[in-house]
Amino acid sequence: MIPTLLEDYKKFEKIMKKVDISSSAIDTSNERFLAPTTLIPLLCYAEKNNINKFYLHKNTEGYVERILNRKETSTTIPYQKLPISSKERQEKELSKQMVDRISRKWGTTFGGSWTLRYIFTELTNNIYDHTSFEEHFASQGYTYAQHYPNKNVLDLCVMDDGLSIPGRLKKEGISFDDECHAIEKAINNISTSPEPHNPRGDGLWSTIRLVVEGNGGNVLIVSGKGLLHIKSIKDYKYKILNNEHLFKGTLISLRLRNNEVEHFYDYIDFYPGKKYEYKGDLE
Repeated sequence: MIPTLLEDYKKFEKIMKKVDISSSAIDTSNERFLAPTTLIPLLCYAEKNNINKFYLHKNTEGYVERILNRKETSTTIPYQKLPISSKERQEKELSKQMVDRISRKWGTTFGGSWTLRYIFTELTNNIYDHTSFEEHFASQGYTYAQHYPNKNVLDLCVMDDGLSIPGRLKKEGISFDDECHAIEKAINNISTSPEPHNPRGDGLWSTIRLVVEGNGGNVLIVSGKGLLHIKSIKDYKYKILNNEHLFKGTLISLRLRNNEVEHFYDYIDFYPGKKYEYKGDLE
């Protein structure tokens, strides 16, 4: 059994406990495997802090070196750094490129091409709309895909080092009790977009519905000190993190199963009311 998305994130925090501002390397030598949800925030931290050395377990040396050199492997599409300009992103059609590469390597049954295209477009839109690189709210953004052939699931990650969901709500004058409450507000259609509300549905909410309800997959959101892990409609947990010195921005990791979402538009046209309610019941 592969670790859950939450377990993958916890591995990131475990590794980062050995890292401080004076560190010149990140030590992952005790870890036999580094999943996207572990590796992407490590890469983000390393680049932001000018760390270019990783100590690796012998099982991960070749894999991580290929990832760092942005070379494809049989189970990965290399991490991509998002361009600073939203116009450049649109001109390069990055979402279409990612879906096309997934389709060529593993087929489009992980949600289907419409679902994959929508997910990548909405999650990257959120970065450019809410925590702009051009306005210097963020300096880095990444996407990454990993296939687990033995379990036939696909992990997708999108991360930025920007304002975070709590930071965006605060900037827009929207009140919240704590970082987990901010995430709950964001997924329950409290929009901070500069555009008028789109009746077809909020991008983050629709993405969660497509993955969890449509595909039967899982979602992990880490934003600021807030974390939400959704395994199913009724099986989810929030947690307040002590990660101020380890993590900045927002990480969204999705685990998609090998089946297509049927009735795609039903999941983005309909908003059924509040779900994944935060009650302060921390792990």
